Amino acid sequence: MRKGSVVLFTEALADLRTVGALVGSSRFLARAMAPRIAHSDPPKVIVELGVGTGNITREIIKRLRPQDLFVGIDANEEFVTICRQNIAPFVGKRRVHIAHGFAQDIDRMLKKHGAYEADEIICTLPFRVLPKKDTAAILKKVRSIIKSGGHFTFIRYVLAAPNKNVFDALDGFAVIKRTFVARNFPPAEVVKMRKT
Repeated sequence: MRKGSVVLFTEALADLRTVGALVGSSRFLARAMAPRIAHSDPPKVIVELGVGTGNITREIIKRLRPQDLFVGIDANEEFVTICRQNIAPFVGKRRVHIAHGFAQDIDRMLKKHGAYEADEIICTLPFRVLPKKDTAAILKKVRSIIKSGGHFTFIRYVLAAPNKNVFDALDGFAVIKRTFVARNFPPAEVVKMRKT
């Protein structure tokens, strides 16, 4: 992950508004964000918005079964390349696809793999610094893509004020869990919501 860390830091210095973080997510944050998948669960479709260099992606993939589908998306092409390299040892026979593109195109990217709904969307996008129109477009897609009973998990850095736009845009979702992760830079809160 060393190369990924250097690239992340460099990209963040060039455009922190888009990248959203100077350093990668810790393994503690990755574990808190990864979905819980039981052996008896039906096949799942898991999406990650903002794969970065793959810290959280790797933890998600470790939990996947061969029948599950994972689609990860990032707007930064260099991150996509590094993420693919970093997760390669963990993929095995799992159905894993990392795509270069925008989160607003999540539906089109899922259709490429024969999926039209997601059971869970895990998101590290920096909503607080993204343009409001982009945030609104992304959250509109999240609402339409997640199936009833599905989950949306995102992070909020505790040094930043809560972002009401997320909760307002996802008014059909209920917060089911909040997890404080101190062992991350900066410390973060993981918020998990369920579509009702």
